[in-house]
Amino acid sequence: MRANPRFVGGRILRNVGHGIFYRMEVAVPDRVEFVPGQFAMVSGWPGNDPLLPRPLAIFRSGGTRVSGTVEFVYKVVGRGTALLSGLHEGDPLSITLPLGNGFRLDDPDRTWWLAGGGVGFSTVFPAGMALSQGRSDFEMFLGARTREQLPPRDWTPGGNVPGRVHLCTDDGTAGFHGTVGAALRARLEALKPPEAGRLSILACGPREMLREIAETAGSRGVPAQVSLENHMACGFGVCWGCVTEVREGDGTAYRRVCKEGPVFDAREVVW
Repeated sequence: MRANPRFVGGRILRNVGHGIFYRMEVAVPDRVEFVPGQFAMVSGWPGNDPLLPRPLAIFRSGGTRVSGTVEFVYKVVGRGTALLSGLHEGDPLSITLPLGNGFRLDDPDRTWWLAGGGVGFSTVFPAGMALSQGRSDFEMFLGARTREQLPPRDWTPGGNVPGRVHLCTDDGTAGFHGTVGAALRARLEALKPPEAGRLSILACGPREMLREIAETAGSRGVPAQVSLENHMACGFGVCWGCVTEVREGDGTAYRRVCKEGPVFDAREVVW
């Protein structure tokens, strides 16, 4: 069941850097239920600069009904995330969550390919955790510019299962020499029609990567869900600052990534 968004005050339990990524665990008043792909708006710095909280994918949650934890993985990309990276154990956070629409994982008989580019893995890993718990068949395609920018192996759901994780680097220092989109296309072109007919793709990463995956999936009739990473302001659909163009009937329309997304059917998005 989808939970309603709510505002909570949290307190940092740990906020540790791993290469170019940070992983933050926060104590919250009670357990957070979320759908993989949903996100939170997070702030914790003193004063009003920057004014707006930052959207972070919900990476994991735990605890009981009376005491919970929630985890985020992020990369420093601007002033807000730089300030978050400087926070320490015990510092307070303001959090609104869970927000947006997550991935639909309602067909356990399908084979799932999960694609994460850059910090986009933090959005698809929770889907991998859910699929692993449901004993569904899935593989991961993880891309970065260099091996140093790939996520830690021990964070990867099912990372120790042979053949499950496919690494891709732009400079060829780990795994496939090229992009996630190119690796996924090569694998998909090799599938026989019955195998492709059982496949669904979930993806989050740079827009160019998502566009390439959408085109590849569409050419084989494979359903794909993509999580967009548009800049957001309010996070709950009031300001219309994060809209994306989608197909509607014979024309197009605009949808709020924070409210109607961030996960969309890849065929719906105007790339």
